Amino acid sequence: MHSWVLATLGLTLCSVQLSSARPSFVVDYDGDQFLKDGKPFRYVSGSLHYFRVPKVYWRDRLHKMRMAGLNAVQTYVEWSGHEPEPGKYNFQGDYDLRAFLQIAHDEGLLVVLRPGPYICAERDNGGLPYWLLRLNPHMKYRSSDKTYISAVDKWLSVLLPLVRPFLYGNGGPIITVQVENEYGQYGACDHSYMLHLASSMRTYLGEDVILFRTDVPNMNIYKCDAINGTLVTADFGPGSNVGHNLQVMRKAQGRGPLIVTEYYPGWMDHWGQPHAHTKHSAVLRTFEQILKHNASVNFYMFHGGTNFGFTSGSNAGVGPQPTSYDYGAPLSEAGDPTDLYYSIRNITGKYLPLPQGQVPKPAPKFRLGKVKMICGPSLDEIMDYFRREGRLRTATSKYPMSFEEFGQDSGYLSYTTTVPFQSVSPTMLNVPGIKDRGYVFTRYTKAVLSSWNDVRSVPVVVGEGETLKIIVENTGRINYGFANHNPKGIVSNVTLGGRVLKNWTMEEVPIPKTKVASDFFRLLYEANSNSSEDCSAPRVYLGNFVLDEHEDPRDTFLDPTGWSKGVAFMNEWNLGRYWPMVGPQVTLYVPGAFIKPYMETNIIALVEMEDPMLGNMTVTLTDVPKLDGPTPGMKKGRCQADSYHEC
Repeated sequence: MHSWVLATLGLTLCSVQLSSARPSFVVDYDGDQFLKDGKPFRYVSGSLHYFRVPKVYWRDRLHKMRMAGLNAVQTYVEWSGHEPEPGKYNFQGDYDLRAFLQIAHDEGLLVVLRPGPYICAERDNGGLPYWLLRLNPHMKYRSSDKTYISAVDKWLSVLLPLVRPFLYGNGGPIITVQVENEYGQYGACDHSYMLHLASSMRTYLGEDVILFRTDVPNMNIYKCDAINGTLVTADFGPGSNVGHNLQVMRKAQGRGPLIVTEYYPGWMDHWGQPHAHTKHSAVLRTFEQILKHNASVNFYMFHGGTNFGFTSGSNAGVGPQPTSYDYGAPLSEAGDPTDLYYSIRNITGKYLPLPQGQVPKPAPKFRLGKVKMICGPSLDEIMDYFRREGRLRTATSKYPMSFEEFGQDSGYLSYTTTVPFQSVSPTMLNVPGIKDRGYVFTRYTKAVLSSWNDVRSVPVVVGEGETLKIIVENTGRINYGFANHNPKGIVSNVTLGGRVLKNWTMEEVPIPKTKVASDFFRLLYEANSNSSEDCSAPRVYLGNFVLDEHEDPRDTFLDPTGWSKGVAFMNEWNLGRYWPMVGPQVTLYVPGAFIKPYMETNIIALVEMEDPMLGNMTVTLTDVPKLDGPTPGMKKGRCQADSYHEC
């Protein structure tokens, strides 16, 4: 009897120890707070999107966030990057989500996960895969549309089981998970859709997962995406009436923790519009007001990163977004602490314990100066090479095909046709469905079309039996609002002198999207000078440099001032689009991880689409970014200022 009692007591004590050791993160509705392992908790977090930062820098950026006093990191999950084609999944390299979550955990940061499926984030198509429109051109995004829901369900069945081991209750860092993204602001109010997403998340992540939704604080908007059992949270910026916003949240949800999911220390940019500046005094004042109300808060963004390749989006009625996503964040695009970083740390330290250790400082940058560029192969020569090799993807159609129909997500697509009739010279070429920027070529004509500037017609000189070519650039699908149903390419008939042109050939323009050890670069290395005297664009221009013996690879900034518009590469890495003549972004961020060490040759390549800097063909590698260059073409009244963003 005595032995049985002791044995039972031992089992009970063991059970208590195991139970107390199990991590717990719950909502205490009566106390209007979170409980982390049984103790009151609130988070101060910052947004960092892993897909905008080279993987090699994740630990550095997350460590700096922790040293600022943050106890959590918030990130979106970009569906389009993880499933670039139906059923083909990518969880490697900069999309290694599991590695990111583990590094955040190692650095002592909790994770607020925002898996979409729609994320906005100023990314192409708001993070939705381009191929959805190939499944159904009339698909209704972000709704109960059967084709859309079927694709979403397949994606979530892959993603959510992958992240479940990283939930806090399973010993991981994830404490909350967002349902959709700012859906109330979308205005569709499809409650069945939102309930379906929430149900799927609970099925895969467990009934006890803490779900939340976020919108600007407005009762009508909150009603639009209302789901029982999910936390209501808010988006707003400096200068806002914090007390009023929190009261609206409290009205929408009677009890529970107060959360500001997106608090803006900066703002996004658009090509051709002045760089956004945010008053730091207002950022800090409103931040402390939020903390005084005992709310949890997330800085969107704390580290913005870069839209490498062709990943940036656009906003309807405003324009495409640039390569840099610096966002005026406390950590700069290159990951350097700014004055705002240190001020935020000081305020956070009044409310949360600061971690021990050395406070990060800005890292030195590489400054080389001017690099001479020479003429490389033209775009025609590159395409001829791929065509001869049988490696140029091609399609023919009576009428032009969109990017989606052709099966191409981004970059450039070439359209050619033979003019079958004689017309007056010049005659008007009309492309009402140009999306977004088109480069028109005939034997005697070179012109530019642009949907953003409403230039859809140009006079051309072309004879019967001659070729008409239009190279179309997708400058970024719309990422916000109903207009994000945004096919690219030529999405209408093309007329010449009022007569419809038919029988088109579509060909991909083989410009690598990211780091691709492809024949494209082998061709450039082998043909690093052009045999003809013609050096006109569109063409690749090449330069090279070697580090000094005692120089380590460090971050730098590529300044293409004097060039027009195109895409830049460093050692096969697609740095993104440049457009200095439009602004405001001038320099492109070049991570030191992209630069080869001493004794190895570094190759700079510009795919210039419009006008090369003839006579003085150089670029500059500098140690200072320039994101606030002039915007001479800005239309008056387009900049929208408010109480905390200056034009």
